Amino acid sequence: MVYTRITNASMSQNILQNLYTNRSSLLELQEQISSGKKITSPSDDASAAMGILSLNKNINENKTYLNNIDLALSELDTTESTIKSSIEVINRAKELTLTASNGTSGENELSAIKIEIEQLIGTLSDLGNTKFGNKYIFSGLNTENATFSATGDDNNEITYNGTPYSSSTDYQRKVEISDGITVTINLAGDDIFGSYTTETPAGVDGEGNPTPAVMEGSGIFGTLCALRDELDTAISSGEINYDAIREKIDGLDDGLNDLLNAQAKVGGIYSRLEMTQNKYEDDAINLKKYRSGLEDVDLASAISDMQFQQTALEASLQIGSMVMQTSLLNYI
Repeated sequence: MVYTRITNASMSQNILQNLYTNRSSLLELQEQISSGKKITSPSDDASAAMGILSLNKNINENKTYLNNIDLALSELDTTESTIKSSIEVINRAKELTLTASNGTSGENELSAIKIEIEQLIGTLSDLGNTKFGNKYIFSGLNTENATFSATGDDNNEITYNGTPYSSSTDYQRKVEISDGITVTINLAGDDIFGSYTTETPAGVDGEGNPTPAVMEGSGIFGTLCALRDELDTAISSGEINYDAIREKIDGLDDGLNDLLNAQAKVGGIYSRLEMTQNKYEDDAINLKKYRSGLEDVDLASAISDMQFQQTALEASLQIGSMVMQTSLLNYI
């Protein structure tokens, strides 16, 4: 039989090593329980730590896109509400125009209708100047300036001050809803409301006769302002052209269609953003659940392990103290 000689120094070293191991394990479990995390540094689990970093990046990107979508949806709510109010204005203007085009309407009735038409123009101008936060939502990219302003000698013109609508996308404001994917959330004011300005100022012809100003109008503002001017001419001259008044109904119908198309466009954008928002909210739950599985500690299991480790450490201390007290004197 071969006997292996074990020195007291070797025994002491082994006992101390076991004590350090048990104590380190106990401290690690205590730190996990106190922090609620089973990974407190990359050295605990390099693979899991890299996974957590990647998940955190995805969660933060998800949060950014959700914030963008929330702001966009809020602005679209404001846009839709403004369009609904504008539709009410046009419907009222149609009622007044039908009344004015009735052959029984005299100067007194037309005067009252003209006053209300002027108020409707002002109301529509206010709606066109709707703001979301500090932005004029119908001004294209020029969001710091009022979309429409009253101009002309008698403030009887409506000038559009925003980025002009065109076949290009210069007027569009976009929000990013995914990596490299953007959505346009605004409408150009001149496209859905129009304008009314002087094309050729009033003057005199070659024979010295006065010539009236030539006005250029488009959209709802063009129709409403032309209707106002027609009513003003009828009242001042005493000659009422009911057919000319009646013709403005077609322009109001066109303006109403423009608003309805704008409303449908806003609704489509809103639906798309809502679906994307729902997806990101589901993704956020799943990503956080997966991250929790990687980094969150199972408290019940950790507490049980800590109690076991505490018992092991106490046993190591007790046995170590007994062994390390033994010397040759015990055998004399």
